[in-house]
Amino acid sequence: MANIQLVIKIDEDTCHRIVSGFSDEDDAVLFANLLKKGTPLPKGHGRLIDADKLIPDLDYENGSFYAVSMTQINGTLTIVEEDKEE
Repeated sequence: MANIQLVIKIDEDTCHRIVSGFSDEDDAVLFANLLKKGTPLPKGHGRLIDADKLIPDLDYENGSFYAVSMTQINGTLTIVEEDKEE
C-alpha cells in the first residue's frame, strides 16, 4: 500500500493530547476529523522549504525586484523531505 504525506493544521494542546495516547472515543473522532481536513502533498514533490525566509519584505507596487540564488535556496532548512516516486 502506498504512503500518503498529509499536512494537517492542529493546535498544540490537541497535538500533545493525541501524541500522548487517546484517552477516549472523542479523541479518535477528533483525530479522524483532522485527517479529513488535511491537505495531501502531491506524489513526487520536491523538498519543501519556507521560501518567505529567503525574500525580504519588499514594496512590489513600486517595482522592487529581488533575486534568490541557488546557494540561498539550497542552504534553506528543509521542512519536508522530497517524495521520490517509485
